[in-house]
Amino acid sequence: MDPVTLVLLMLVPEILFILFLLWYLRLHLIFKGIEVKLAVTPAALIGMRLRRVNPDLIVLNAVKLLKAGVNLQLENQEDLLPTLEAHHLAGGNVARVTAALLEAKNRAASLSIKEACAIDLKMVCEEERRNNSARS
Repeated sequence: MDPVTLVLLMLVPEILFILFLLWYLRLHLIFKGIEVKLAVTPAALIGMRLRRVNPDLIVLNAVKLLKAGVNLQLENQEDLLPTLEAHHLAGGNVARVTAALLEAKNRAASLSIKEACAIDLKMVCEEERRNNSARS
């Protein structure tokens, strides 16, 4: 084999690995986080994937809240991603919480992210109770 073919054969696995990392880590989410000064690390994205949480859902809703300037009433801005992820893992609807916080901001009402998550989980429990009673 000639040297050019050997070099190409050696580079193909590395290129495929880099493309896989770009897809798996969703680098666009890291850049969106940088845009609003949100700490989105590759380790956080891998952790979300391992916990079977959609990183797009969590990061894009967090970015939406930060871009809108919602007062989240959190001690640190870094707590936003784990809070939304925990809410999702508890069975909550992250998009509904985001919409509620944005609506509260538009109405100049005071609503913390933890209150919004609690209200959403209560709604989920009531929906499940209604569905279970309808089946009986």
